[in-house]
Amino acid sequence: MTSPSEVPACITRDRLTSPWFPNTSRALLLAIVTAGIVFGLTSFHRLNHTDLWGHLNFGRWIAEHGSLPTSDPFAATPVNQPMLHSAWLSQLIGYEVQHNFGNEGLAFGHALLVTLLSVVLMLAVYRRGTSPSLVWTAGTLVFVLGLPVLGTIRPQLFGMLGAALTLLACSDLITKRQPLFWLPVVMILWANLHGSVLMGLAILGLFALGMTYEVLREADWNFGKAVKDGRLSRAWLAVIVSVAASCVNPHGPALLTRTIFFGEHAALQYISEWRALSPKSLTGVLMIVSSIAAGLLIKHSPRKWQAYEYLLLVFFALLTLNAIRMLAWWALVCPWVIVPHFAAYWAAHRQKSDLPAEPADEPTSMATLIAVGFAFTVLIISPSTYSMLTGRVRGPAECLVTDTPIYIADEVLRRNLDGNITAPMDWSDYLIWETNGQLRPLVYSHVHLTNKETWDSYVKIYTGDPSWLTHLQAAKSRYLVVNKSRSPELAKQLLLSERSGKGDVWVFYQDQKSLMAEIRLPEKTETKPAAAATSAIEPPVVEVPNS
Repeated sequence: MTSPSEVPACITRDRLTSPWFPNTSRALLLAIVTAGIVFGLTSFHRLNHTDLWGHLNFGRWIAEHGSLPTSDPFAATPVNQPMLHSAWLSQLIGYEVQHNFGNEGLAFGHALLVTLLSVVLMLAVYRRGTSPSLVWTAGTLVFVLGLPVLGTIRPQLFGMLGAALTLLACSDLITKRQPLFWLPVVMILWANLHGSVLMGLAILGLFALGMTYEVLREADWNFGKAVKDGRLSRAWLAVIVSVAASCVNPHGPALLTRTIFFGEHAALQYISEWRALSPKSLTGVLMIVSSIAAGLLIKHSPRKWQAYEYLLLVFFALLTLNAIRMLAWWALVCPWVIVPHFAAYWAAHRQKSDLPAEPADEPTSMATLIAVGFAFTVLIISPSTYSMLTGRVRGPAECLVTDTPIYIADEVLRRNLDGNITAPMDWSDYLIWETNGQLRPLVYSHVHLTNKETWDSYVKIYTGDPSWLTHLQAAKSRYLVVNKSRSPELAKQLLLSERSGKGDVWVFYQDQKSLMAEIRLPEKTETKPAAAATSAIEPPVVEVPNS
């Protein structure tokens, strides 16, 4: 029998370390695990049809024409609304990913973007002098606070990554000038990936203002002494070069002014994410809890609070209260500000409570093995990477959210329909995508391209206003798609109109969720739609069960 002293050291020691194998610290392992969890959880999100297909439609148009559209290429009745190409690059990237890798590529890209912004924010918090063992909390917080917005793949995710990089620049500008070289590149890309580049400029501007206050206070309000401080010059130089870089886009400096007034379009007030924050919503709860946490840390953190931290918290809190969609930026700014203070509070609490000091965080090979094993497990469990690795691609019903009009699109393609259509605006995007623009909707998700008259008609149609048929005929819509649960009054009137025998409408498709009908336009005299004579529409009603 082997005595304990004869057991090999590689078995008795609890932390394997080898000079021939990469070693990983416990703090880095926690950060890797956090990033893996963020990637895995995000990858389980199905592709949300809201906004996604509308942007991909523009990406396909740009790829096919080699230029940017000067007017709305998809609407049934294009209006003289100026185009705003603030997301043309992300639209093109999204289309190329879908074209080459399918929906699984989009799902993977979604998870990758969310993970990247989480990793960058953890690095930004670490650069602020936060205890390495607590850096992972920043990655967790940004994911939790961003739950209402991170589940949907959209160009805004590029903007959030840009904001995380901007916060990283702020962390480094206090002691380094390197961000002055790479930050302009970020801003150029950001200005062409998403119109939220203004959020990056706001972060830098507030940081510079707060830094100015801190430097002047340290210099006893001696301006001549303060201007010699490298922190001040780096902060304002970052603002200047970033503003200049953000003007490198199809609209030049006009992009910034047009983005400021973008939210004033009347139709946007009907979109939930543009409405004011409700305390009863998930966004409201997350905002309230994180604000309370920030308030407690303002009172109890032993770390000195900086002026720019107050400015960032107040500014982005007010923005989020005004519009739900601004939670995306609060979810980044809040952890960047409060995690270093939480780490300082926790360290002081441990010392005050005579808790044992944290063990030395020595890098070990075992931690590396755990990290590699965990990463491999995440890749196997995550639906998108599993599908890409095994070649077992999921179908639309498994990859897309259940509200995507898959069966409507199948019926449209089966019947080879074309022309003007009125459909729920979020469904219209997918119908444009599947028909490659053969169907031209009255309204789709890019409502800022719609004039007030068209939008009012759309609202009256889907609220079941008595004039719904008149509006459809005036818009020359050949087809009407109705979501039964969203527009029960319209669905009722549509069926009653068909049964009246007047021949104004003909319901040719129905499933558990939707109705689709052909509308007799005023210039037609047939009692049945003309499309029936050309075999575009077949008489029987099709019943398709929802999956």
